[in-house]
Amino acid sequence: MNADSKNTEAQLPTIAEQRKFWDWHWRHWRERRTINPWKEQRHRVLLSLIRSLPVDRPKILDLGCGHGWFTAKLAHLGEATGIDLSEEGIQMASSQHPNIRFIAGDLYNYPLPVDYFDVVVTQEVIDHVEDHVAFVDRAARVLKSQGYFIVSCANKFVVDRLGNEFPEQPPAHIATYLGLADLKRLLSSRFKLIQARSILPVAGSRGILRLVNSHKVNTALGCVLPHRYLEAFKERAGFGYQLVALAQKRES
Repeated sequence: MNADSKNTEAQLPTIAEQRKFWDWHWRHWRERRTINPWKEQRHRVLLSLIRSLPVDRPKILDLGCGHGWFTAKLAHLGEATGIDLSEEGIQMASSQHPNIRFIAGDLYNYPLPVDYFDVVVTQEVIDHVEDHVAFVDRAARVLKSQGYFIVSCANKFVVDRLGNEFPEQPPAHIATYLGLADLKRLLSSRFKLIQARSILPVAGSRGILRLVNSHKVNTALGCVLPHRYLEAFKERAGFGYQLVALAQKRES
């Protein structure tokens, strides 16, 4: 995965091609390290955000839920629904979590209820769809007035400075990454931004990130700074591999 893997408009795969890719992805989720410590840490951040919201037992939509691993965690906080393009991912989710509603469908066109959900959560999906604006609009339509949208995605600043941390992806894998300013601007059309930051300063070995993520430098700094302070500084500086934003739908 790198900055050169972006798709131009002329090269965008069809929905059928995208579905085939994501079916393949979920068949090979172990080899593709779909479950890993980074994602567990991100899950903790997102769950903490949801718990902080002034909503009791919210109706939550997991937009791009894959095999339902995170949706199952959301179900402990409220009424959770998961939707994903991959039919194989949804079959896996439904078999593992039969008490949760899962939907296999195109998130742009599936007839989800309007003004229904209190919270929409999406992880590493917005950077893999063909139309960012339509994606945000879709989330806004299904949310109640003043509902909450929580987005996480890869940080373009870091993706552009990756070394060999991630493999190349197949052509049907859309990859159009956002920087922090891009994400804020995108959300501002339909939402009031509450917070946006980077997390997981763990990747990148080119440019300034060669120094930021140097083992020798971090070991030396660790002698004078607690690890949590060093990590917090990197996140505030925008060096985190992931971006996380919390926004509230504007009152209708």
